Amino acid sequence: MTRQITINLDGQQFMLDLEFEQRDHSIVYHVTPNKHFSDQIPAGFEMIQAETDKEGAPTYDASGLSEQGRQIAETISRQISLLPPQFKGGKPAEA
Repeated sequence: MTRQITINLDGQQFMLDLEFEQRDHSIVYHVTPNKHFSDQIPAGFEMIQAETDKEGAPTYDASGLSEQGRQIAETISRQISLLPPQFKGGKPAEA
């Protein structure tokens, strides 16, 4: 499933696509870089969130990212963590 999110970076808003996939015990987010920062975030960039860490932000491999790339990745990770579970690939909380 693919979802668009908006991030705020240096006072500007950018939209990007997240494709998420459920794996054994985690949710993997495949980030499609926005054309404005495609040189900072590589194609195929992934963020992973363990199902047991529902409150935390997804983690990612920062090796190979520039300082600005790390800032962009951190901004995306924070934005994902703010989404309700049903909008970030997880399961809704049971009542």
